[in-house]
Amino acid sequence: MKALKPRPKRYYVRDKKVTGLEVAVSPDGSMRWRLRYRFNGKWRGPKLGDLPRLSLSMARERANEQLRKIDGGIDPKAERLAERRKIEQANRNSIEALCESYIENHAKKTKRTWRDDQSKINREILRVWKGRPVSSITRRDCRELLQAIAGRGAAIYANRVAALLSRLFRFAVDEEIIEVNPAAHLPKEGVEVGSRPEGERESKAYDENEIRAIWKAAEDLSPALRAIYRLGLLTGQRSAEVSDLEWREIDGSWWTIPGRRAKNKKSHRVYLTQTALDLLRDVPRVDDDPHVFRGWRGKRQLAAANKIVFGGVRRREKPRHALRDTVITGLAKVGVTAENIAKVVSHSYGPKVTAGYNAYNYDEEKKTALEAWGRHLDALLTGHTSARVVPFRQ
Repeated sequence: MKALKPRPKRYYVRDKKVTGLEVAVSPDGSMRWRLRYRFNGKWRGPKLGDLPRLSLSMARERANEQLRKIDGGIDPKAERLAERRKIEQANRNSIEALCESYIENHAKKTKRTWRDDQSKINREILRVWKGRPVSSITRRDCRELLQAIAGRGAAIYANRVAALLSRLFRFAVDEEIIEVNPAAHLPKEGVEVGSRPEGERESKAYDENEIRAIWKAAEDLSPALRAIYRLGLLTGQRSAEVSDLEWREIDGSWWTIPGRRAKNKKSHRVYLTQTALDLLRDVPRVDDDPHVFRGWRGKRQLAAANKIVFGGVRRREKPRHALRDTVITGLAKVGVTAENIAKVVSHSYGPKVTAGYNAYNYDEEKKTALEAWGRHLDALLTGHTSARVVPFRQ
C-alpha cells in the first residue's frame, strides 16, 4: 500500500485475490476500501472502511463475508441501509426525540407559552419516561402519570399535563411516529372551575375591595411596574400582551396589538383612557429598546412584584389574568353588551361565517366601553358614584 501515491484525480486499484475488492486513492492521500459487485443487474460499490484502520487482510475478510451474502441472495448494501433506517426510526421513536421535535417544530411556532410546555416536559414527562420508545407508551402509562401528579395535591395541574400529552401524541400521529394517540380524551384528575356546581364556583374576577387593594399596592412600585398592573385593570388585555407592549404600537389614544403578539394571531386595537395614557407617560423611555416595560417582561421578573400587588387579595392561579376577568365582568356591570365586550378583549363572538364578512372595526364601541369602565373604576377608587347607563350602538 505504500506504493500507492495520490494523483490529481481519484483512482482505484483492484485486489488480486478477492474479486471486486478495490482501494480508492484520493488526491489528498487518503485511501478507502470498497467492494464492487453486481446484484439483480445493478452495480453496487459499498464502502468497507479506511486505511490504515482497516488493513488489507481485514478488508479481504470483510469483502468475503459480503460476497457470501451475495451468493445467498442477500444484497449487503440494501441490508446496511435497512439497518440504518431501523436505527434512525428507533432514535426518532424515543420520547426525548419526540419532545424535542414537538417544541422546535410545533410549540415554538404556534404557542407563545411554549416555555410552559418545555417545563412540564422536563419536570413530568421526561422525568418518568426518559429512554422509552414512544410506541411503548400506553394509555395506562398516561393515566398513571396524571394520577401521580394529582396525588401530590396538584389535580388541576394534572389537567394541564393531560392537555399537553394529548397535543404531544397528536403531533406524533401527524408525524407518523405512532398510529394512535394514547392520551386522547383522558379523564380529568381535577375538577375545573367551570365544571363545578354553581354554589362551589369561585369567581376569578376581583371584587371591589380587592380592586382597591390592587390599585393601592401598585402605587408603591416603580412607574413601569405600576403601569403594567394598572394597564391590565384599565384595558382588560392579556398579561403577556401588556408586558410585551412596544412604543410604536401606541398612536394617540389607541394601542394596536399586532397579530404576531396576540394569542389568537389577530391584530386588534385597544382604546387608552387618559388614566392609561398618564401611566405610560410616566414610564422612562430607553432609546435603543422598543419595549415599554424594559426588564419586566417575564414571569420571573414580576414574581416579587406579584407578591406585593396581590398580597392582600384572594389567591388566584393566574393573578394577572384575573385582572382580565375583572374587566370583562366590570364591562358587563356598566351595561356593555356581550358582543362589544368580546371586541374589547379580542374574543370571537357570533357565527364564524358572519364574522368573516363583517369588516366593521368597532372602534367607537370599544372607546365607549372602556371610557365607561374607566369612569366606573374611578368612582370605585375615589368613592364617588358613577352612572351605570351608557349609550351603546346595537
